[in-house]
Amino acid sequence: MFSMVAPILLAPYMLGCDHRHTIKSSSRANYYQYKAIMGSKESDYVLGHTASEQLRLIRQAQVLAPATEHFLRDAGIVSGMRVLDIGCGMGDVTMLIARLVGPAGRIVSIDIDPASIETARRRASTAGLGNATFRQADISTFTDIEAFDAIVGRLVLEFLPDTAAIISKLCRLLSPGGVIALQEPTWKIWLAYTSHLPLRMAVTTVIRDTFLAGGVNIEMELPLYRAFMAANLTSPQMRIDLPIGNSLEFRSLLYDMLLSIWERAEALRLPLDKLGDPNTLASRLNDELDAHRSFAAFVGLVGAFARK
Repeated sequence: MFSMVAPILLAPYMLGCDHRHTIKSSSRANYYQYKAIMGSKESDYVLGHTASEQLRLIRQAQVLAPATEHFLRDAGIVSGMRVLDIGCGMGDVTMLIARLVGPAGRIVSIDIDPASIETARRRASTAGLGNATFRQADISTFTDIEAFDAIVGRLVLEFLPDTAAIISKLCRLLSPGGVIALQEPTWKIWLAYTSHLPLRMAVTTVIRDTFLAGGVNIEMELPLYRAFMAANLTSPQMRIDLPIGNSLEFRSLLYDMLLSIWERAEALRLPLDKLGDPNTLASRLNDELDAHRSFAAFVGLVGAFARK
């Protein structure tokens, strides 16, 4: 299934700081020195855990929400379920699930980053969602005394080194007949719908190459399918959703992501100079869309769900 998603944009949840920040020059490190500092065996979170990144994630989540809600409804997330949300981040997927399962349902949300857990907990409380609990935990070692009716996650496994091992472990936390529903990235379709925009394509390519250097798996359709099959689940139902839009908020998603990885891209000696003056880059990206009378695209979501 392939669908284009016209996003619903909402006012961002503010953390008490300006959500924009300027690109700062940083000393360029040798690539191998950088890898030694950051570690090379598995992906660390290449986008970081700053306050600015938290706000970026919230804005991104607003764009992805329609596709995720539709996907979770199709996967069978319904009232009364007990659900595990892996890598919950700012809590956007958790809050979506909380509304789907209703007061009779319960959500346990985990993330390895304590600042993310605190933000997610505060946002859920502000939204009046009392059916979600948040725990700082590593996905690879998390256990619970009670089985889950469903396990969900969005844009999480791409950062972990062994998709099959994680899904196999998660399945042990599922009740018989329980569903696992995951959305992970595909960049190929995003790049394909950006190829007619040279500057936007150059920015997207720099971000992609930064992700790849950090060990991120940016094409998750086959890893998901193979992991689901290896876990002896039912045959997975799969789809790809491509967010597209033309609002100022949607247009800014690419530039915001570039800001989050800028210093890493510098350290990796990626061709940031080819993007021109960083102080005018955001406006030039907008001008390019206008000149081509084009919408902007964002990262594709590969959705897969199956039952135990």
